[in-house]
Amino acid sequence: MEIIRFNEINSTNIYLKNNYKKLDNLTVVVANHQTDGKGRLGRTWVDNDDLLFSILIKENINKPTDYSLLIASTLLKVLKDYYPKVKWPNDIMVDDKKICGVLLEAVTEKAIDCVVIGVGININTESFPNDLLVKATSLKQVTNKRIDKEELLNNIINAFSREYDDYINNKSDYISNIINHFFLKDKNISFEYLGKIINGKVIGMSAEGELLVESNKEIIHLRSGEVTLENVYKK
Repeated sequence: MEIIRFNEINSTNIYLKNNYKKLDNLTVVVANHQTDGKGRLGRTWVDNDDLLFSILIKENINKPTDYSLLIASTLLKVLKDYYPKVKWPNDIMVDDKKICGVLLEAVTEKAIDCVVIGVGININTESFPNDLLVKATSLKQVTNKRIDKEELLNNIINAFSREYDDYINNKSDYISNIINHFFLKDKNISFEYLGKIINGKVIGMSAEGELLVESNKEIIHLRSGEVTLENVYKK
């Protein structure tokens, strides 16, 4: 996997979306700082001493949303010493707080030309704004030790390369891995479904990676989307 590095860039996702035609499959772009970093739903990603990178997928993209779960499974394995869990579809939680977010984007003309996996991991951040104190944490806060970003990046890239190979050869255990580290089980959530905001209780995740939610005695299968947790974060 080729790695392209920037000290500062508007966004590693934007770079790959703008340059994917001349780059190889599985190219990785890393930046120390992003001036226009985004999370899901256009939220601003505020970076400190974090690990920020994106991966380009140009092959095997018949089911692009699978890559949210594939990178999540990769991160579970690399961060296993911190007892992580997945908040479907793509946040990684440690101690009931978000430590990593993933932004999956696609470039589409007549068909899907590429998928870009953007990853932001809170590494050495020592404090968060007041509105994030009960929602976010960093590896340094968890361990009280400074984390080597380069070593962690290499571990993630190598692990994802293996996950990708297993995925295209139908040998990946990414779904079962996430089910075994599933943060949302039995939690109450709200979500948009068929144009309406629905409340329900998560009962699990299907073998196809769908979120299973019970609402009004009906089981709803969510393949993608945003869910909002109710009364989860510790005060």
